[in-house]
Amino acid sequence: MTHTKTILAIVTIFTMMFSCSKNDDNTADNVPSYVRFNFLTNSNNEPLEYPQVSSAIIPSVSYTNTGVNTLKVPVTLTSYTLENEVTVNYSVASSSNEDLFTISPVNQVSFQNNQLTDTIYINFNKRWSSEESIILNLESVSDPSINLGNLNSNETNTEFTINLEPITTTYTFLANRIEITGAAGEQIDFAVNFPNGYLPSEIETSNIFKFLNGFDYSIEPLDIGENTSTINYRMTLNESIENDDVLYQTIITLIDSENYTTTGNSTLQIVKPIKSDRDVTVNIAANFYNLSDSFYRTYIEHWNDFNEDGECVWQSTFAFTYPIVVESTNPNAVLYSDNGTADPLDDIYHHAFQIGFDSPIATTTTNAFNLKRYFSNESTSRANSPGFNTTPAIEFFPENGTSTTNGSILIIPQFLTISNKSDESFSFAISGEGTYEEVSPGIFELKFQLNLTNDAIFGGTITSEYRLYNTSSYTDPEDLTTNNCITEYILE
Repeated sequence: MTHTKTILAIVTIFTMMFSCSKNDDNTADNVPSYVRFNFLTNSNNEPLEYPQVSSAIIPSVSYTNTGVNTLKVPVTLTSYTLENEVTVNYSVASSSNEDLFTISPVNQVSFQNNQLTDTIYINFNKRWSSEESIILNLESVSDPSINLGNLNSNETNTEFTINLEPITTTYTFLANRIEITGAAGEQIDFAVNFPNGYLPSEIETSNIFKFLNGFDYSIEPLDIGENTSTINYRMTLNESIENDDVLYQTIITLIDSENYTTTGNSTLQIVKPIKSDRDVTVNIAANFYNLSDSFYRTYIEHWNDFNEDGECVWQSTFAFTYPIVVESTNPNAVLYSDNGTADPLDDIYHHAFQIGFDSPIATTTTNAFNLKRYFSNESTSRANSPGFNTTPAIEFFPENGTSTTNGSILIIPQFLTISNKSDESFSFAISGEGTYEEVSPGIFELKFQLNLTNDAIFGGTITSEYRLYNTSSYTDPEDLTTNNCITEYILE
């Protein structure tokens, strides 16, 4: 009974508070409004950008900045209603040269009834050579009824300090492989991502890329300087490379330089693959994914001696498996969804003969080809080791181009980037081939070898044996007599 009375008392108090805070016309005159800096960071100390919010995070009074991307500092007004626009004046003090950065809007932010957060943008024009600071202060508000700062004396959040410390700038390709048709004049867009930003004056195509060219093309940047985190590039084919029987490939590699170091994918393959006549209605890839289940997986048996006891065994693992999204013009495209509209522009197409491995969580990786067991001291984050997510990974070639039950497979040749826990990146070339068969109704088995090449880690190429299944209801494979039985390697 005591607990019941306590709960009733609390409910009564809250009811009285809210009934007293509003007038009959539903205004909230008795509830103070206030304005303050509302700079929030996640667990990795990365700024959250409006409208990202979190009631569990306390707004910061300072931030240590080590990048040159645009820094966004939110200013938030807490109020029930605003009848008129409210403006807040702020000041800027800096220990740096005046031309180090520009700031907008200049000295004033504003709020309206449907917009209670405004943002101060700090754009950096050059690198700083010593530790600097920028201090923002909220000075005055146009409506005297609005309190300047939080309604407490501990942290009013009317001052915000940006500490500029030594800069780290990196870059990476967003994709590691792009397939093309090979028609003269074909245009291929790709992106380079700069997690900590870049300075346009430092970026020229000639000094960030090196090329291994397999065909004639030109390349141009599309949007240098339009944002500070990504540059999009366009490749245009200057010749036709549509010979169905020939594989054409150009490799573009990001170069480590004084100002920018590579992270994640540092190599991009532009590939015109050999064309194979296949009936897309077979759609063999659809047997290996289920988009209605974000945690759908395929099951892998891998022949290894990772325990290093001198005995090779099959080790069971799994990887999250997904389709490969392609354009409607891709010769291997099958319609997955029209999104319920008659507009073909929002149709989604999948590759009928390719699958890939990816993680359902944006920052993590899956265990494509059981690669995480190849190594110790590896980083498993998506940013550092995108190679653990391999997309695309496997391509199917039905027997006679029409079989729905069996055929051959290709491990799609590509370069995978995997890093150690010290953020040192390693590039591994993969390739391989095998066969597939429907061993019982609805159950497919893939038998294949995977070749993994890296001179520094392996001293060349190592080969390993696999079985892959589209369901967990499979019969354990028989032991092998092959010597393709690998052990663990240290990434150091």
